[in-house]
Amino acid sequence: MDNCKNTENIHEKEQAGEKKEYYKNIKKNCLIEKIMEKDKEIMQYKKDIEKIEEKLNIVENDANIYKNQLIRMQADFDNYKKREEKKKKEYIEYANKDLICQLLSVIDNLERAVSYSKDSRNKEESIREGIENILNSLHKILNKEGLKPIEAVGEKFDPFCHEAIMQVESDDYPEDTVVEELNKGYYLKTNVIRPATVKVSKKCK
Repeated sequence: MDNCKNTENIHEKEQAGEKKEYYKNIKKNCLIEKIMEKDKEIMQYKKDIEKIEEKLNIVENDANIYKNQLIRMQADFDNYKKREEKKKKEYIEYANKDLICQLLSVIDNLERAVSYSKDSRNKEESIREGIENILNSLHKILNKEGLKPIEAVGEKFDPFCHEAIMQVESDDYPEDTVVEELNKGYYLKTNVIRPATVKVSKKCK
């Protein structure tokens, strides 16, 4: 009887040992599987990192290309600004060249008139006509450049193109009408460059 119990105990121990070994093997296999899964994940992460690094390299290369292009564009723009500033400076310096060249002929005529007037044999009427011709030539040149006189006498007073220095009583003109022009005013194209200095009518007392 005791021998049978001993045999049963031995058999139970053997089964317990086998179970322990079995579970140990299961744990080992699970651990190996988990390690393999982690290895796969790590490999995937490595691939993802490599792709990101490739994209980053492309972005960096593109950034360098755009940076160099921007530097060249900035240099081109600076050169363009310098050229335009030079042109502008030259334009300002020589803007009136054509006008001055036209006025030289007027100066020549004025100098001749002065020389002509010194000769007492020349009549005053001839001198006057010569000066009028010179003045007409000057008006034509300036008119060609866009200079036009402002209408004054008989016109209604306009503060944009008339400068009133006095009001005078008048029966000949309506109130606020220019009755006398003291200095001519001028337009340059459509802009008033000098208002006409005038006297303006007011009601008689």
